[in-house]
Amino acid sequence: MTAGPRRPVTGRAEKPDNSRPLTWRDVRGQTRRRADELVCTESEAAALEALRTATGETDGDMERHTVRQHLIAERLADTHGIGYDREVLLCASFLHNSGLYGPASSGDVYIKDSARYARRTLEPLGWPEERLRACIDACEQHHALTSRWWMPNEVELVRRSDLVEVLPELARFGIPRSWLKRELWHAVPRAGFWPALLAILRAHWRRMLPGMFRPPVPGGSSDPAESN
Repeated sequence: MTAGPRRPVTGRAEKPDNSRPLTWRDVRGQTRRRADELVCTESEAAALEALRTATGETDGDMERHTVRQHLIAERLADTHGIGYDREVLLCASFLHNSGLYGPASSGDVYIKDSARYARRTLEPLGWPEERLRACIDACEQHHALTSRWWMPNEVELVRRSDLVEVLPELARFGIPRSWLKRELWHAVPRAGFWPALLAILRAHWRRMLPGMFRPPVPGGSSDPAESN
């Protein structure tokens, strides 16, 4: 696997109580884990709240999916020595499917709406365009059929981790199935995932399929002029 330039794992603030946020190394099957344990910055909290506003749920099927996907992304990065910006990765994980839901949807292809929702959520917090663009591209490109290592590392980490989370029998990129099945899926339950996914697909397939087979050109569909 050829990754982009390695960068240190970074964040932008500590949790208010200065406790360490949850990482993939903390996952144990006997201990239930939730999205709030991942959050340690204002932007991450805003992204999680935006996800909950979009879905109308707390700790629902989609939220649990994003938690599992992010923890898989962290493990992929650590296993292969890939540097990443933790805040960008977590915000993208929370928001990459948000465009499926009414508060985030304009009726466009859902990954474009997810990217626009990410911009609306994070731009007011003063993110530089480079970091904002990385998060947006991670949302837009997570169904790309080929590697995105030529983009910021967070983009390909979201793409690969989403594939492992949804189709672990097809691709795991070195993630042990034993960890997924015995630890992650117990700590962040996967029960109800497939019925929820099929219900979403039935309701939104017209907005989902174009994004799966024809991801947008990077830097095009969610520029500021189109983000409102």
